[in-house]
Amino acid sequence: MIPIRRYRNITFKRLVLDALQFMRVQRPVVRIFGRPFRRSRKYVEIDVTYKCNLKCLNCNRSCTQLPSSQEMSLEMIAAFVEQSVKSGMRWERIRILGGEPTLHREIFTIVEMLLAYRRSFNPSVRIVLCTNAHGPRVWEVLSQLPDGIEIKSALKTSRNTLFRPFNVAPADTRHHRFSDFKCGCRILSECGLGLTPSGYYACAVAGGIDRVFGFGVGRETLPSKTDTMEDQLAVFCRLCGHFGWAWPVKREIMSATWQAAYEKLKSRST
Repeated sequence: MIPIRRYRNITFKRLVLDALQFMRVQRPVVRIFGRPFRRSRKYVEIDVTYKCNLKCLNCNRSCTQLPSSQEMSLEMIAAFVEQSVKSGMRWERIRILGGEPTLHREIFTIVEMLLAYRRSFNPSVRIVLCTNAHGPRVWEVLSQLPDGIEIKSALKTSRNTLFRPFNVAPADTRHHRFSDFKCGCRILSECGLGLTPSGYYACAVAGGIDRVFGFGVGRETLPSKTDTMEDQLAVFCRLCGHFGWAWPVKREIMSATWQAAYEKLKSRST
């Protein structure tokens, strides 16, 4: 049996933290106490592909809403490792995500490159592969992963997974009219810096948003430790359903800004 650490998307604790987060990012509160969240210097998430075999509603990488076969090149992984070593970044945790990361054609090579980084430079780093653990192809890859790779999964059985409505842009809602979007959210510190096929972002979710809206503001190289990346937060948090608080749903809810963005891209491809 493959050891898989299971987690839940929605818990009572997370809902409470979301509510506190919403109150904490209101501009009057921020003026008194300062910004509550900072982008991580300890964790990094790598979205190696936007291919996915499950197509969950409310996907925060838009794998269902805007399917793509885009994959990260091995050159980007090599550059990440090289720049991490050169800048002395001893990550505490590296997560491999997607999409469904096991669908990347070179997933075993990617895993080996990260293990080599651990062996040669950072022996204490945790390398975690996040998977939906759904379907025989995914399980075949999981069964062949080398020792030293942790597997984390929500063990999804259908696309109707309870989740916060990702495609409701806070900028489209009245209850966020006093929010300071440069504050970000807990994802910054809990999940970490994001590396996606479009570059580096304050979080990997922002990279998925940029794939849809095409701002093209991903950093081309590993950000320095002094780079707060607040310019990205100002752009992406106003569009992200994870900012603030929203009641979890199993159906798709989409605000006007997201509808327009998806329709624009779909019309270009037809």
